[in-house]
Amino acid sequence: MKNVFSLPLLYLCFVSLALGYQHRGAGGKKPNFIFIYSDDQRYDALGANGNAIIYTPELNQLASQGIRFTNANVVFSLCSPSRAAFLTGRYGSANGVLELGSDLNQGEKTVAQYLKEAGYLTGMSGKWHIGKKPSDTGFDFSVFFTGNGDYYNRLIYDEGKAITPEIHCDEYCANRSVDFLKDAAASGKPFFLFHNTQLPHMNGNLIWDAKEKTKSQYRLENMPLANSRLDDLVDKPEYLQRVRNLTQASSYGYPNADSIKSHTRDYYAVITEMDHFLSELFESIDKLGLRDNTYVFFMSDNGWMLGEHGFTSKVLPYRPSTRVPFFVVGPELAPGVNQELVLNIDMAPTILELAGIDIPLSIHGRSLVPFFRGERHDWREGFVYEGLGTYGGAKPNLTFITKRYRYIETYNDGLLDSINHIELYDQQKDPDEIDNLAKNDKFKTVIQYAQQEIRAHKLLNN
Repeated sequence: MKNVFSLPLLYLCFVSLALGYQHRGAGGKKPNFIFIYSDDQRYDALGANGNAIIYTPELNQLASQGIRFTNANVVFSLCSPSRAAFLTGRYGSANGVLELGSDLNQGEKTVAQYLKEAGYLTGMSGKWHIGKKPSDTGFDFSVFFTGNGDYYNRLIYDEGKAITPEIHCDEYCANRSVDFLKDAAASGKPFFLFHNTQLPHMNGNLIWDAKEKTKSQYRLENMPLANSRLDDLVDKPEYLQRVRNLTQASSYGYPNADSIKSHTRDYYAVITEMDHFLSELFESIDKLGLRDNTYVFFMSDNGWMLGEHGFTSKVLPYRPSTRVPFFVVGPELAPGVNQELVLNIDMAPTILELAGIDIPLSIHGRSLVPFFRGERHDWREGFVYEGLGTYGGAKPNLTFITKRYRYIETYNDGLLDSINHIELYDQQKDPDEIDNLAKNDKFKTVIQYAQQEIRAHKLLNN
């Protein structure tokens, strides 16, 4: 049987594509970078990704101007680990962040620090969810709130000063991101802005508290329902019968169809509000004359389950949890669609290469710059998702994901040496991940290749 998976991941992780490509704008200036991370936004919660119901006009317009990646994933679907993965280009098992609010290991270096050393102005605005302060990870400018909380009257640290603005925290931080862009444009120096939204993450009371005017744009009868919402979980790990994803979903009324539709309406509504808050940031790029020399990246820190298998939330290694929206707009980028497997750990090496900075061999991700040039080249056929940490009562798992297959190993404990359960799904024939093929002898070779990749991944930090 043909090897449907990739070369060993250990090899792929340490390939450095230092091809010497660096964009130079007018006058030979280094390019600017704006990276926007939304929070808990699943892949299909964006009009540009084929959802005709959700209202995201600002993001749709921007996405139409760049390269939209339809198979983007995160390497761990949780707020803090996902931010650390972006900042370092490295897996959580290496950078140290596997829990909410945990800190980077000593010696970890962020993309902001690399850029700062190269003469960039660096700023971050919005949600911050790792132990170190932004100023300790390479950011000159920071306006941030920590973890989760209320949308309004949120405690925000604005350049070291604690304030509680009455307006929505995303609106406030978008305004301050514009202020950063104005100062950067006036300075004439290249800049990097890391803008993090609260939305569509729930507020501190675990509700999506959109304005009634926004909710009224949506009709409940039009809201989608997951085909797997009544999954009995019989071929999945036993712990899923009591995991937080299921118990919390039950408190919302899942798997009742009306409850899921109402919840989805509220989720879509806060994304519409997020889209509106980002509009001023997008408009400022043109007003400040930055368009011709600025790359804008938009991605989500993780997906979200809206009733798939009866679940809510994220973390679990299923497609709605790991797959995220992602697009890039920038100078010399022809609009188009890319279907390759790309990851949040690919963002740091991409930015470094565009800035003309050598990509360290310690970075696990790969630069997307060849895609920007329209080149065809060897790319990863699969990657390992690290379902580690302890959030929500999930058992540790490692998952090997390709365009077609998703193979999941769930372990008894954090030692990862005793397998509790295995799953295999054909994502093309079974996109809802209901039919577990792991016991089917026809897929024995597929499973063996996946296990080989997972074994290689375990050696990553040894």
